[in-house]
Amino acid sequence: MFGKHRRRRQLDRQRQKRRGWGTMSEGTLPAADIEAWKSAGVDAFRRGDYQTAEEAFQQVLAQCERMGDEAGQAEMRVNLGVLAIQRGEYTSAERLLQEALETFRRLGRRSEEAQVLGNLGTLYERRGQAGRASEYYRQAVTMFEELGERENAQATLAALTRLQVTHRKWLESLFTYERMLAAGQKLTFKQRLFRWLFRIMSR
Repeated sequence: MFGKHRRRRQLDRQRQKRRGWGTMSEGTLPAADIEAWKSAGVDAFRRGDYQTAEEAFQQVLAQCERMGDEAGQAEMRVNLGVLAIQRGEYTSAERLLQEALETFRRLGRRSEEAQVLGNLGTLYERRGQAGRASEYYRQAVTMFEELGERENAQATLAALTRLQVTHRKWLESLFTYERMLAAGQKLTFKQRLFRWLFRIMSR
């Protein structure tokens, strides 16, 4: 397995060199090259090649710092923070996500702020801090709903429901699940049935 990963990384580097972005220079790169690095990092993350993903995100972060692009820096810190969560490096993840949260708040980027709040909820859930996780999930849901981002609100409510079920908060989980169904645009037959039964029980 390790041999396969090494060959894959070698192929990735060969592709990067062919595209002209194998190594970032200290100068400012065109936006297309930066986007290519971002895509390479995301692709590597999705296939579990965290080392390659980290290298790509760090390269983009350094470039954004040279350009003075604060939003870009925050975006890369989020990516690196999520990567740190996957690796179990929770202290590093918390620092990166809190830095990104502060930047997005200062810039008024509310959608990105809500996404970071959700990521912090995931972080604290992984650390076994259910109370803090619930708090951040709720903040994220409220903001997503205010922004009209129904899919993101529904996904975050699903995470909150799972957290509540894990900690045997049955009644809270039922209300959260009902709220999640309400946030969805299309419900399956089972979901519609559950919603109908829930409303009867809640009377």
